[in-house]
Amino acid sequence: MKKLQNNIRDNERGRTFSVRLYRFALIGLLGFFIACSGSVPDDIIQEESPTGIIFVKATRSSTLNHFSRGGNLFSLIPASPDGKLTNLTNLEEGDVSDPEISYDGLKVLFSMRRNSGDTFSIYEMNVDGTGLNQITNSQQHDDHDPVYLPNGKILFTSNRPGFTDEYNRQDAEVMHTMNRDGSNIECISFNASDDFDPLVMADGRILYTRWEHHGPINRFPLFFTHPDGHGTFTFFSPHNMRTLFHPREMPDGSIVAIHSNMVNGDRGQVVIIKDHSTAGEPLEDGFVEILTPDIETSGPPYAKGVFKYPHPLPDGRLLVSFAPKFGEFEDSNGDVIEDIKPDYGLYTMQTNGGDLRLLYNDPDTEEYDAVVIGERPIPQVIPSVLDKSQSTGTITVVDAYFRQNRDGQVVPDKSTQDIKQVMLIEGIPRVKGDRATIGETNFEQKRIIGTAPVQPDGSFSIQVPTNIPLSFNTLDELGRALVVKRNWVTVRPGEIIAGCPGCHGPRGKHSEVTNPIAATLPPTDLNISENLREDVSFSFAIEPIIADKCATSGCHAGTAPADSLDLTLIKSIEEPLFSNAYMNLMEGRNLVREPFSRRSRLINKLIGLEPFEGAGKHPGGAEALTDDELRKFINWIDLGAQYR
Repeated sequence: MKKLQNNIRDNERGRTFSVRLYRFALIGLLGFFIACSGSVPDDIIQEESPTGIIFVKATRSSTLNHFSRGGNLFSLIPASPDGKLTNLTNLEEGDVSDPEISYDGLKVLFSMRRNSGDTFSIYEMNVDGTGLNQITNSQQHDDHDPVYLPNGKILFTSNRPGFTDEYNRQDAEVMHTMNRDGSNIECISFNASDDFDPLVMADGRILYTRWEHHGPINRFPLFFTHPDGHGTFTFFSPHNMRTLFHPREMPDGSIVAIHSNMVNGDRGQVVIIKDHSTAGEPLEDGFVEILTPDIETSGPPYAKGVFKYPHPLPDGRLLVSFAPKFGEFEDSNGDVIEDIKPDYGLYTMQTNGGDLRLLYNDPDTEEYDAVVIGERPIPQVIPSVLDKSQSTGTITVVDAYFRQNRDGQVVPDKSTQDIKQVMLIEGIPRVKGDRATIGETNFEQKRIIGTAPVQPDGSFSIQVPTNIPLSFNTLDELGRALVVKRNWVTVRPGEIIAGCPGCHGPRGKHSEVTNPIAATLPPTDLNISENLREDVSFSFAIEPIIADKCATSGCHAGTAPADSLDLTLIKSIEEPLFSNAYMNLMEGRNLVREPFSRRSRLINKLIGLEPFEGAGKHPGGAEALTDDELRKFINWIDLGAQYR
């Protein structure tokens, strides 16, 4: 994925690492913090608690699995400004990231790349730096984000599947598990973009940041899953928060994380998402507390600094990476008067956002991702529910009408607007190396797996293929999309999702449907083989229809009066990858309106609906579209109007 720009270059090796206190500067810069103090505690870790921390010292300001020479893993023991600083990895040309302490407090997992010719692999060693052991060793792929699972395995992210994300066309990492010795590697997440920053919660679930880029949606909410990959679902994804990075669980079950409104920016405010399990309420906007509300969330300049990597401390405070004021600052004429580079150091702060205190900072490096050395409780073990002999899973939705209008889409009314079918759609990840544009659209390549009936009460049940990105469209009586599901769903082998309440229904609430009809019927079999899944892209499905019915007629042959639409299939001058027909439909007169054929003037023209009622279907006569041809036009738009 696209990483943040690296603003720090290689620095002189063998330097003496120093501590800068910034006492008076911090008081001025951080006055917005409650009870702000520039003083430094004698020891942030109390005597009865663990004795130190391990963290990353890097020559880069990017922390999203980026590489820059000169990164190393360090310990600070005790965790105080006067503690002993030890380089645990001693790299000169390599880099490290993602440290995680074992449950017994004796070992640390991390990702390391020894030099520019190497790849990132998972390593483990004793917390004193001895006993280094390489666990993964792929010369073609990068492995990141390792965490210990309570069942003795290791979970990590990797770009081993070999596809790129939906936005930047860079290698996408998704979650895998393996044995402690690196054997039996298995992919457990199947997003079409990145999954990263996994955390094992006390109840055994995996919490992580998931890149959601489905058409115009482009954000990073928190999702959860189980160690075998079943039960993947949104954990916290309010529409007014685009990005939530680096989650950590607090002792009371709440989650501390970084909130930003940047697409690829893992820096911003520190927020706490409150535990809602005892109240039984939906985990929505009201459960987030912004600890640092004055911090900018939309990118530099950061007049009051910015945060990364919050981590709970045993005494109830937080350990954070913080960079004071940085960015380009302009005067009233737009001239740059200051260009301050980031300088991330390690700080402590209270969970009310106050009393920010410097712990350690080297002015020549960036300090990130600190973890406390010490024993911690082992989470619950969740047994696998998968049946790996199966190639399908089952999804049963109680009520497709049950939804809330938080995404700008229609809320169908059972009394006036029937949902007739549900369409199952496969997302096709972009293979590595394919960077060519697929169309004048935000949507990626898709194809139709099949459709199933929706019962009068709104319920449906479908048997689906496993381990691929899936999405749904609910359809009206003409086969047009009513609601387009804007994230990817995956079903694991043998998984049964039996009680989904609806399509984007309010979390924690339930439909009035208590005995869904679909649950009493066999699921519709949509385990359609790949060669039978339908490609409705413009070049494959629509251009043959245009060639047969439109491009040869007088009004669309490119020689008609200027107010007609040129639908010739020669390559466009504006975009030589595409035909004139595609470019003119996508750019002209607001015709397409992907992914909603119900709002499309083109479809209304073809069917003879408002504002073309009374004119009949278009074209007419011998060139009239068949029902199947009209369906292809509708589906092409509803799947995102891709050219290829």
